[in-house]
Amino acid sequence: MSQQIPVERISDLEFIRPPEIAEPDCRRSSELRRLNLNESLQPPSPNAISAMTEALASAESYPDHSCAALAALLASRTGISADRISFGNGSGELLSQAATLAMEVGDEAVFPVPTFPVCIKGVHIAGGKVIEVPVDSDGVNNVDAMLEAVTPKTRLFYLCTPNNPTGGAIGAPGLLKAIEKVPDDCLLLIDEAYHEFAKAEGSPEVLSLLKARNGPWAVTRSFSKAYCLAGMRVGYAITSSNKLCQAFWKLRGNFNVNRVALAGAVAAMKDEAYLQSTLKTLIHQRNRLAEGLQNLGFEIFPSQANFLTVKTPRKASALASHLAKYGLLVQSMPWPGGFGSLRVTIGDAHDVDQLLRHLGEILTG
Repeated sequence: MSQQIPVERISDLEFIRPPEIAEPDCRRSSELRRLNLNESLQPPSPNAISAMTEALASAESYPDHSCAALAALLASRTGISADRISFGNGSGELLSQAATLAMEVGDEAVFPVPTFPVCIKGVHIAGGKVIEVPVDSDGVNNVDAMLEAVTPKTRLFYLCTPNNPTGGAIGAPGLLKAIEKVPDDCLLLIDEAYHEFAKAEGSPEVLSLLKARNGPWAVTRSFSKAYCLAGMRVGYAITSSNKLCQAFWKLRGNFNVNRVALAGAVAAMKDEAYLQSTLKTLIHQRNRLAEGLQNLGFEIFPSQANFLTVKTPRKASALASHLAKYGLLVQSMPWPGGFGSLRVTIGDAHDVDQLLRHLGEILTG
């Protein structure tokens, strides 16, 4: 009997598609505020724009597959040698690759839920089994419960801090517990897409804590959030060894990070003043939004990211539909039960004002 094509595990693959906002003319709509995508609503550093514009003049040439300039800059900033850093078309690509390099068919991976789904998709592609562990009531990964879910078949242990879509960051005690207790034959994968925001608010430095780990580990980060480069798709993985890094490199598609993106990432990372201004502005607006929503009866979950998740006093999907009428797109979720919650990307002061105004209208009549 011939094997079906596509193979069954791919044909039966279930995955939450990202929100799709069509751009028929390849231009972002000026009528919509995309507060549902966790991207930045402000442009990247002017230095990054200039560097990317200059790079366009060499668009006929393949990019540097070694990403040498970016690797050297990251090595100098993190203290991790360049031969332990790999690159992806966004960090999501690396998260999916992690399952491929760590798991055989039938192996298990432990995940918090809800969390960023791309790595879970990678486990399914690899033929592995996902073990889901609910996050704490405040939206933070429940490390103790996740460790209890580990079995001899566990080959991947995924933490997301701050967690997407809930926003909470894991404290040093929880991180150290995972670092010390996840078995040495299991890959400890820590997703830090919102690293810069968490660092600005005093979260522990994950790379320093990982010095205590004997087993393999990888940390993924992104230029999509704090550096305002979501459209360029640049992510990187910092790994525990050159051997693990080489495994990521072997799974890379050729020239998977384009020339314009590389130029933008390097210039953006060098513009520290712009980064700090971005962080300060977004954290301020996030606090404004949290206070305003709390006054309207929303329950606020702690966030150290560029978004805010709130438990709603009415059905979340209905509130999201109401906001969409005014061009304000937000993400509704069934978690944590009841009426569900809204996840809202932090925009500018006008966005915050409009959100509070229109939610106030529907809630207060």
